[in-house]
Amino acid sequence: MRSSTVTSFGRVISVRGSLARVGLLAPGQVPASEARATVGRFISIRCAAATTIIAMITEVSCENQPSSDQYMATASVDLLGEISGGERPKFQRGVTNYPTIGDAVDLVTAEDLRTVYAPSGSDQINVGTLQQDLSVIAYVVIEEMLSKHFAVLGSTGVGKSTSVSAAQRDSAGAAEPAGIPARRP
Repeated sequence: MRSSTVTSFGRVISVRGSLARVGLLAPGQVPASEARATVGRFISIRCAAATTIIAMITEVSCENQPSSDQYMATASVDLLGEISGGERPKFQRGVTNYPTIGDAVDLVTAEDLRTVYAPSGSDQINVGTLQQDLSVIAYVVIEEMLSKHFAVLGSTGVGKSTSVSAAQRDSAGAAEPAGIPARRP
């Protein structure tokens, strides 16, 4: 499932429901290339139950850090789901095996991101690549997207209308979605 060459850049220090706090190791204890823990980055938590929890950093702080602490900062993370399955890993939203204090934390690998964003059916459309790793293609499940309220946000000129048009055109090839009239020639 995961490469054995991954080096931890932090440890779980608290868990509360679908939230956790991570102690980020001080410089020198982790390679500089692995130390960029910023809001919006995905992380992985290796659990004893042979699962990898995928989470997203929502806050990073060094306030109230004791000077003798082994951590340079702490990060709050939202637990999004877990990867399990050994040779054929699969991502599942939600967490069944929660992390424990001391579990190793890493920035998520491209392999894990591909597992999270892997296409799982024919009713999906390619919406581009991930900001976290441009080599990973992002897919959207049309039926799930259209069955909920959603918004397409972005600055002027980034392609919001083009994206909605492409999604509408691509959805015409899938089962006819409710609520979006497809133009046919």
